[in-house]
Amino acid sequence: MANTIAETIELLYGINQETLTIDQQIALAQAYAAFAQAERLEMINQRLYSIHQTLNGIALRAAQP
Repeated sequence: MANTIAETIELLYGINQETLTIDQQIALAQAYAAFAQAERLEMINQRLYSIHQTLNGIALRAAQP
């Protein structure tokens, strides 16, 4: 997912904003915000996965006699 987000951001930054209407500029700004949020959510997901893996390891060690 991160690659898709990065590639899309590259495309968005390649848009010449001077040629856009006000409505298009607003939509572009909203797209930037949505992708920034998606990146933050992906980072949170990665951290939660790491915590999950750590807790699973602790649980497995605790279950062994």
